[in-house]
Amino acid sequence: MSAGRFHYKSREELAADIERLGLTREIPLSEEFSVLKTPRTVGDSDVTLKNSLTVHPMEGFDSTPEGAPGELTLRRIRRMASGGAGLIWAEATSVTEDGRTNRGQLWISRNNLDAFKRMAETAHEASDGAPVILQLTHSGRFSKPDNTPRPVIAVHNPVMNEKMSIDPDWPVVTDAYLDALPEIFGQAAGLAKEAGFDGADVKCCHKYLFSELLSAYDRPGRYGGSFENRTRLFLDSIRAAAVHRSRDFVIASRFGPYEHIPYPWGFGADRNDPEKIDWDEPDRLYRLMYENGVRLCDMTLGSPYYNPHVNRPYDLGGYEPPEERLTGVARLLGAAAHMKKTVPGITLIGTGYTWLRQFAPCAAAAQVGAGSVDAAGFGRMAFAYPDFARDILEKGALDPHKVCVTCSKCTAIMRKMHATGCPIRDREVYLPMYRELFPQG
Repeated sequence: MSAGRFHYKSREELAADIERLGLTREIPLSEEFSVLKTPRTVGDSDVTLKNSLTVHPMEGFDSTPEGAPGELTLRRIRRMASGGAGLIWAEATSVTEDGRTNRGQLWISRNNLDAFKRMAETAHEASDGAPVILQLTHSGRFSKPDNTPRPVIAVHNPVMNEKMSIDPDWPVVTDAYLDALPEIFGQAAGLAKEAGFDGADVKCCHKYLFSELLSAYDRPGRYGGSFENRTRLFLDSIRAAAVHRSRDFVIASRFGPYEHIPYPWGFGADRNDPEKIDWDEPDRLYRLMYENGVRLCDMTLGSPYYNPHVNRPYDLGGYEPPEERLTGVARLLGAAAHMKKTVPGITLIGTGYTWLRQFAPCAAAAQVGAGSVDAAGFGRMAFAYPDFARDILEKGALDPHKVCVTCSKCTAIMRKMHATGCPIRDREVYLPMYRELFPQG
């Protein structure tokens, strides 16, 4: 039987394919779900995950034009927060207007702070006090603040330029522009704290600006070339955000140690084989993140704009994945285990479980139970099945008729720069939107 698209009727059938592919170490399975009920305190703070299941930052692109949370934003975070997860990681929020992915992306500023206060209050009330992290970002080469491309590129990357049709003469962002960003990120972290969030995430993954700088080997000046230069802006921004660190406010990062893009155009890839992770620089950076104040990490891999099968294994998407889906799951789970061993002091949230559908809790419980991660994070599953955590913790199972089917329809809507969610499981709101955008879909 093929181990391609999801077809498993039992845990035993899934385990047999995992064994056939030689992935039993990377994808352990357990039915001891009680370990997922364990609270987790972040570092020496008072911020405590209520259990070991979390919601990943999932963008809805439904802000007001000024970047404030809109009605659908509040609906989404209320649904996710009420679902029983121990932590809610609120979606990507730009720190500058020109760094927005589109005009529906959140953008925090002093002018809309009251709306973000409502967002934090909504999540806290719906979750009965679970912590809420706000993700801070600059979209870099993916910036489209007025829904037309306005890329802020750190370096000309022919792999990404071709993928995004960026002219080789497009100007590279100046050092002066980058010099100003740490203070802006620090101010945004302060606003997040003032709004009532429990932490701020300095985002560095998926080839957004900070992530792209990690592979700016050919950029001249203080932000390119050496490891110290390529990591400078990210670490400076962490330090600026960490000024606001306190017992009730933590500094976090959605961090991608490996982009699965060949050297020198991607970070973390073996120079001779981009299919392999070279952990030397990612490990060095992860340790520096800890030294500079990061105590919570939601890990990821790849880039959804270049190789989405790497960061979210799927059944249906823009192309047929060039590998077994279980191989992609194993890569994510194995990378998380490596990171936890490298810096035990960072509370680590793993990813890659959703493709396993109703058997996802088995992998989550095995990883948490083994100490390979502190918590298991779910993204697309939370779109489709916002009460996934409650069903795992109280019923000991996920309903196969409610799980995410990894059909990528949420992504398809998002790529159209439209408010996004799950057209399959949240049909009343998002199916009409999908049909309008894809009348033949």
